[in-house]
Amino acid sequence: MRPRKRSIQRNGNLSGGYMFNSLFEERKIYTYLRNLISSRFLYHKTGELLNFAGDVLGNEWILRLLRDSSPDSSERKKNGVTWKLPDDLPAGLIRETLRQRVLPMLSERLGRTSPPQDMDLGKRLANLQRAFKLAEEEVEILAFQYLLRGSPPLDRYLNNSNEIGDFSQVPTFERYGDVVLGLRKGSVSRAFFKGNLFQAYAMEKSIGGTTDVMLTNWCTEYLCGLSPGDLNHQFFTKSSDEPLRISDFEIPEDDLIVLDSLLRSKNGHNILFYGKPGTGKTSFAKSLAKRYRRDLLIVKIPDLDDHEVRVQAICGTINLAPSKNALILVDEADEILNSCESFRFKGKTSKSWINNVLEGHQKKIIWITNRMGEIDPSTMRRFSFSLEFKRLNERSRLRVLTRELHRIGMDGCFTEEELTSLSEAHEVNADGIVKAITTLEISKKSKKEIALRKIRTVLRNHARVIADPEQGGEKRRSFDAYTLRGLNTSFPLESLLSILRRYLGMKERDPFGRTMAMTLLLYGMPGTGKSEFVYYLGHLFGKEVCLKRCSEIQSCWVGVTEKNIAQAFRETSAEGGILFFDEADSFLYPRKDALHSWEKTFTNEILTQMESHEGIVIFATNEIEGLDHAALRRFRYKIEFLPLTPEGNLHFYDSLLSPLACQGRALSAEEVDRIKNLKDLTPGDFAVVKDQFCFIERAKITHGMLIESLRREVQHKTVGKRIGFGG
Repeated sequence: MRPRKRSIQRNGNLSGGYMFNSLFEERKIYTYLRNLISSRFLYHKTGELLNFAGDVLGNEWILRLLRDSSPDSSERKKNGVTWKLPDDLPAGLIRETLRQRVLPMLSERLGRTSPPQDMDLGKRLANLQRAFKLAEEEVEILAFQYLLRGSPPLDRYLNNSNEIGDFSQVPTFERYGDVVLGLRKGSVSRAFFKGNLFQAYAMEKSIGGTTDVMLTNWCTEYLCGLSPGDLNHQFFTKSSDEPLRISDFEIPEDDLIVLDSLLRSKNGHNILFYGKPGTGKTSFAKSLAKRYRRDLLIVKIPDLDDHEVRVQAICGTINLAPSKNALILVDEADEILNSCESFRFKGKTSKSWINNVLEGHQKKIIWITNRMGEIDPSTMRRFSFSLEFKRLNERSRLRVLTRELHRIGMDGCFTEEELTSLSEAHEVNADGIVKAITTLEISKKSKKEIALRKIRTVLRNHARVIADPEQGGEKRRSFDAYTLRGLNTSFPLESLLSILRRYLGMKERDPFGRTMAMTLLLYGMPGTGKSEFVYYLGHLFGKEVCLKRCSEIQSCWVGVTEKNIAQAFRETSAEGGILFFDEADSFLYPRKDALHSWEKTFTNEILTQMESHEGIVIFATNEIEGLDHAALRRFRYKIEFLPLTPEGNLHFYDSLLSPLACQGRALSAEEVDRIKNLKDLTPGDFAVVKDQFCFIERAKITHGMLIESLRREVQHKTVGKRIGFGG
């Protein structure tokens, strides 16, 4: 039925009634007017109800009814326009007219309009009801609040405290809303406190000078028809197919067994994936959905990073997702899960809200966060399982790269050295490798050199994009020419390598069956090769070196330093990487000389973690005298890196500097003696001199110039000692 054309009633105008925007609006306004006339409002708001009826049905018709009821009443004239209502009508006459004449008319018109569910707005309300499990009274509340600010008659009489009442105010709506809507007494109040309207973020309360109740933006847009009719598009997207397999990720077998149990379970579960950006958390979630044939519903992230909209999307997705075959993914959930505050981070979600969300569903949800330091312990307890993601090591990257080349039929196109070089040089995750190979569309027909350059370029650029800024851009080291020969140490390094191989192979255990940590202390003057040796160990044993500096660990906030220390030890393990603390004197304060309590707790926490750690832990320092003496006993091996011996001087000169001299002329006997007689030289000195001459023409470089530069490096050390120690 098409709406009747009526003009909107203006003050003092006796033309036809309000022109409705839709059949749904017409039916609802008739209903609200009927309910008010049938209630006690008829006695307290008699004149206002008569005006409301006149605006809706037409003042001419209302005045005709009044004349019929009271023939003696006379119309007044003002400026040639019929006055809206005679101001001398008895209240009883108005009430009788509304009750006896207007109510039957409203009932008759309601009988001619279609039921709300057959209209577009009614269908959208029905979608919300199904999605959020809303009760009938909650749907009525939504419809009323939607129409309240968009329909002039409702806005004038029911959104105005000077008329019938301001039903946008919480106290008024809670007290009288059930009367207007025709609900049982107390229905509105119960819906506010126990219903799903606010939990689903369909409605909100704004607290300023007064407390307003209103629809949220997304709900208003949806009911207006600005959003697609399918609510799914409002809150989540469905993931496309994922090319990676579970085997492409470094996930321990025990963890996979637990995940298998949770994903096959009939119960709902919250699963936490955490770790630094670029470690493959999202890709792994997609791979899980593919393996278990589940629809992966990815909660939308708003374009403007609107936290409220994000929260609404999470609630909407949880309510809309089917329990049987859906897996929900809440990606980038840092500000959702981390409800505690710290110096560097401020969460936007209350602890009670996220805890209620985690407990209030029976769906399977994967939550992904890059940080977890500010997740409240009470929130962590509500996860069925948590899994940390680390960067792929070189061996894993090589395996994925080899598999992808096999997939496209390029086995044997590259040498093992070339593939190893690609894996070592670019720290990308499995997803980055797969996308690189897929995007390039290379094949056996491609030229090897061109294909290799393409792969290297894509991997390099991808590694730059996902690089962790906290790592400070560590320079990629090459160990093609590295050798232990020439180094001068207090313990034979070849013997140490044998010990470490045995440790890693046999997993040495203490009498109680625990894997013991392999703790090393490397000390000696700067430039003697301590740090480079640590990275060489990582290269030799195929393990990532996790470097930790004091600036990354120490915090001005109570308890945070200890937490950072514990986190550093957790990041590595016997199967994982090598934990490397540079500048050990900044970590292991002498506790007997401590001036502050935090210096003692700092050292105590590190020593405690060392005792329970499983894996290789290495500390390096230039000043062993500055370490806690009791802490020295915790190191299995304390190895001093000394200045080079005369033979070491000559070895490093031949390796690093001799190729720079003009035309490769051999050293004379005198030059050999000069090199051997230089005292306190270190490998670092040779590296410095090499850098000094790298941009000078080879034809102009002589052995004498190189040797003189080495002498000056030694002289600077002597001057430094004289200044520092007064002699």
